[in-house]
Amino acid sequence: MKTLIPFMLIGVIQAAPTKDAYISFIRQIQQNSGVVWDMPVAPNGDSQSALTIEGKGSLFQLWTINQTAAKDYLLDQKLVGAYLPTADIRITTLDPYGRIARTRVDQPFTVEITIGGLLTGLNMPLSASSVLFERHIAPYQANKTALNPVQVLSNTPFSRAYLSDNGKTVLRYEASSLTAKDPTKACGEEHFVVHCIAERDYAQTQLASGMVQVWPVASGSIKGISQSDQLRFQMPQVELLLDDLYPRSDTYLLLFEGTQITGVDGVIVTAFPMDRETSESHVVNVSGLESKITRNGTYSLALVSDTVYGRELLNSVTFTVNRTLEVNAMQVEFADDSTP
Repeated sequence: MKTLIPFMLIGVIQAAPTKDAYISFIRQIQQNSGVVWDMPVAPNGDSQSALTIEGKGSLFQLWTINQTAAKDYLLDQKLVGAYLPTADIRITTLDPYGRIARTRVDQPFTVEITIGGLLTGLNMPLSASSVLFERHIAPYQANKTALNPVQVLSNTPFSRAYLSDNGKTVLRYEASSLTAKDPTKACGEEHFVVHCIAERDYAQTQLASGMVQVWPVASGSIKGISQSDQLRFQMPQVELLLDDLYPRSDTYLLLFEGTQITGVDGVIVTAFPMDRETSESHVVNVSGLESKITRNGTYSLALVSDTVYGRELLNSVTFTVNRTLEVNAMQVEFADDSTP
C-alpha cells in the first residue's frame, strides 16, 4: 500500500531571501527493513510515497537544506501504518514572525496535540488505545543557535504522559522550563513528541514532533555618561552595550529634558533595528547627541527595546549640562605719585 503525503515547508522556503538557497526532500524510512528513500519536493503540495507501507509502517521525515549555510533542518516527521494512530503537534507563540516557532524565556506558548485513530473498548492493547507524549528541553551551548533534534530527543524527557483520547489537547505553558544561572538569560529549545507505544510488532516510534526556540531577555547599558554627571563644554563619547537583543526588535536611545522618562515623548538619538533569526549582541557608537542638547539644564537618556512583547527599559541615566562661561576677575586701582 502506498500513501499520499501532503506537505508544506512552514515558511522556510517562502521566507528565505532566495528560494534557490534551499533544497527540500521527504525521507521515507521503512520500519521493517530499514530501507531509506529520499524524494525531492516542491515548497508545498502532495506526492505519493515512493515505497509501499510495510507491516511495521513507514517513517516520513520532511527535511530542508540551506545550501548557502550548509545546514539542514528536520521540519516534521510522522509514522504511517495500517493500524497506527495519527498525531499532529502545533506550537503557537506570541511571535508570529519566525520561520521556526520562537518565544522568549519569560513568555507563554501553547502546544496543541491532535490525536486520531485510537481505539476504545475492553482488553484493547495499550498501543491501540493510547499514545505517549514527551517534552524535552535542551539549552544552547556557547555561540550555538541550533541543536540536533535526534540528540535532544535521545535524552531523558523533562516530562511524559499518556494520552488516550482522540481529538485536540491544548497545553499552555506560562514560560519556558529552560534554566540558567540568570533565569532571564536561559536559551535553547523545547521539543515535543508523540510516540506510538512499543508493543508486539511496533517499536516506540515518533508519530509527530514539534519544537520551539527560546531566546533570552535583552539587556543593555549606556557607557560614557554616568548617573548625576555634570557636563560642561564637550559631550563625552557614548557607547551602547546591547546584549541578547530579541531576533525581531527595535532598540532606541532616547533623550528627555528633565528626569521624567515615562509618559512623555523623547527625542530619538540612535535607532538600532534588527530582524534576524537568532538573538544577538552588539556595541553601538552614538553620534549626534551634542547637537540635540541646545541649552543648559537636566537631561535623561533612556535605552529601550521594542518587541512583540512591548517596550522595555534596558538602562537610563540622568545628568546636567552647564555651558555657562564664568570669569572671575579682581579690580585693581593704580595711583600716580606724580599727581599733585
